[in-house]
Amino acid sequence: MQRISTQRLSLSLSLSLHRFSPMNQQPSRIAILSVLLIATLGFSLPSATASPSDHHYNVGDHVPLFVNKVGPLNNPSESYEYFDWPFCHPDYLVKKKESLGEVLSGDRLTNALYDLKFREDKTAEILCQKTLKEDEIVKFRNAIINEYYFQMFYDDLPFWGFIGKVEEESWALDGKGPKYYLFKHVQFHAFYNGNQVIEIRAFSDPNHVVDVTEDAETSVRFTYSIIWNETSTQFENRMDKYSRASSLPTHRRIHWFSIINSIVIIVLLMGLLMVLFMRHLKNDLKKFTNGDEEEDKEVGWKYIHSDVFKCPPRMLLFCAFLGSGTQLLTMVLLLFSLAFLGVLYPYSRGALCTSLVVIYILTSTICGYSSASFYNQFAETRWERSVLLAGVLYLGPLLSVVSILNTIAISYGATAALPFGTIVVIFLVLVVVNIPLLAIGGVIGHRLRSKFQAPSATKRFPSGIPLSAWYSKTPGQMFVGGLLPFSAVVLELHNLYASMWGYKIYTLPSILFVTFIILVLLVAMLSVGLVYIQLTVEDHEWWWRSILRGGSIAIFMFGYAIYFYAKSNMRGFLQLSFFFGYNACICYALFLMLGTISFRASLLFVQHIYRSAKNE
Repeated sequence: MQRISTQRLSLSLSLSLHRFSPMNQQPSRIAILSVLLIATLGFSLPSATASPSDHHYNVGDHVPLFVNKVGPLNNPSESYEYFDWPFCHPDYLVKKKESLGEVLSGDRLTNALYDLKFREDKTAEILCQKTLKEDEIVKFRNAIINEYYFQMFYDDLPFWGFIGKVEEESWALDGKGPKYYLFKHVQFHAFYNGNQVIEIRAFSDPNHVVDVTEDAETSVRFTYSIIWNETSTQFENRMDKYSRASSLPTHRRIHWFSIINSIVIIVLLMGLLMVLFMRHLKNDLKKFTNGDEEEDKEVGWKYIHSDVFKCPPRMLLFCAFLGSGTQLLTMVLLLFSLAFLGVLYPYSRGALCTSLVVIYILTSTICGYSSASFYNQFAETRWERSVLLAGVLYLGPLLSVVSILNTIAISYGATAALPFGTIVVIFLVLVVVNIPLLAIGGVIGHRLRSKFQAPSATKRFPSGIPLSAWYSKTPGQMFVGGLLPFSAVVLELHNLYASMWGYKIYTLPSILFVTFIILVLLVAMLSVGLVYIQLTVEDHEWWWRSILRGGSIAIFMFGYAIYFYAKSNMRGFLQLSFFFGYNACICYALFLMLGTISFRASLLFVQHIYRSAKNE
C-alpha cells in the first residue's frame, strides 16, 4: 500500500501558499531616507498583483516556468534549492531576480527544462536521459522516505508535487518490503480562459516510476506531458482555489466560535469591572470626602498618593520598553491597514516579509519619539541613552536569533540561509536609514517634551509595602493577566500557527483583526482591575508590574508553541531551531507591545482616580 494515500496526495498537491539635524530639516530628511529605503529594498507589489494585460499569450507562446525548492512535507522551514537534487537541469542556470521579501521567505526561483507553451498539448515529452549514480540514488531515496515535495511556478501560479512513493512491505511482491520508487513522469493539467492561464496542476504518474531501493547505478528517462482545458474562471479569481481549503464551513465556524468565546469573556470581565468601579471605588471616594478618620483609614489606595507617581527604577529601560512597544503596535496596525487595502493578501509571495522590514524601519521614528518624550517628562538629561536602548531592545535580540538561525541554515544548505548580498543590504539599511530615523524621533520627542503632571506631590523616600495575598503579588497578577486573554484567543492562535508552520492559508485578516482588538481590550481591562487591587493593599510599585502582567500572555503563547510542536509531525534540528527561534521573537514582540498597552491603560486609570480624589 502506498504510504501517501490518493486523498492526501491530492490535498498536498494543492498545498496552500504560505510568510541629528535641526528641526526645520527633519521632514525633508525623513522623506529622503524613506525613498532611499524603498529603493534599496526594491519594495514592490508581487507579480501576482500585476495587471491581467501582463499575462496575455497567443497559442504557442512561451509561458515562464520556474522551479523553486524541495523539502520535507512536515518541516515547512526546511527547504532546499530544486537543483540541489539530481534532477534534469539546463546547461545554464538562470536565477530569477527576487525582492527582499522573497529571499527572506526562502524562495529561489530558477529556470528549468520544462517547455509548456500556451495551449499546446504534449504527450510523453522527453525531459532528459540521466544516469543516476549511487550517491544520487541514496539522496533521492532519503527524500522519498521523508516525503519530499517540489514547488514550481507557472505564470506566477504555484503548484506542488511529490518526488516519489513508498510501498510498504505487505504490498511488495517479493516480500522484502518496503520499496522506494522515484517518479519519472510528471503530468501537467493546465486551464485557460481566452488568452490567459488560469490554473496549473501537476500529478506524478504512479505507473511511471523507477525503483531506487537498492544502491545501484540506474539509467532513467524523465518525461512530462501537458493537457490544456478551457475553464470559465476569470483571471481575477484564479488565485481563489488556493484558499478554498482554508475557507471551509467548518473552519469558519471555528473562527466564529473563537470570536464568540472572546466576546463572552469580555462581557463577563466588563461586568466584574463595573461592580468594582461602581461600588467599591465610589464608596472609597465617598469615605475620603466624609472626613471621618476611622473610615478614611480603610481607603488604602489613597494613603499612598505620594508614592504612586514616583518614577520607577531603571527609568532608561522602562522608557525604552515603551518606545519599542509603541513602535511594534504601530507596525501591527499598519500591516492590518495594508491587508484591508489589498496590498497584503494571502497569495502575495514575499510581500509580508518585505512589509515587515520596511514598516519596522520607517516606524523607528515613533520608537525614538515615544522613548524620549516619556523620559523627558521626568528628566532632561541622558535621554539619548533611552533612545539608543529603545532601538536595540527588540532589534538586538532579533538580529542575534536570526544570525544563529542563519548559521544553522547555512550548515544545512537550506534556502532559509540569507545570501551575503542580502545581509549587506539589511546592514546598510539599518545603518543608513534606521539609525537616523530613530535619532530624529528622539530629537522630536526631546524638543516637544512636557512636564509629567502628577495629581499629587511625590515623596523623596517611598513608603513601605505591607504583606499582601498572592493575587496582589507579581506572579499572581501575571498569571491572571496572561491566562484570561490567552484563553480568549487560543482557538484563533491555533489557526494562525497552522498557517505559519503549515500549509494552510490564513484568508481572514478581518477575523484576525477582531481577535487582536479583543486581545487589546482584555489586556487593558485586566490591567485596570489588577492595578486597583494592587493599590488597595497599599502597594505603590505598579509601574513595572503593569508591564509584566500585560506582557505575560506572551509566556502562555510560548507555552502553547511548545505544545503545538509536540503534537505536530515536525522533526529535525533545523526545524526545531527555526520554530522556537522565531516563536521566541514573536512572543517577545507581543510582550513588549501588550506590556506597553497595559501600562498606558493603568496610567490613565491611576491618574483618573487620584485626580477624582483630589477634586472631591
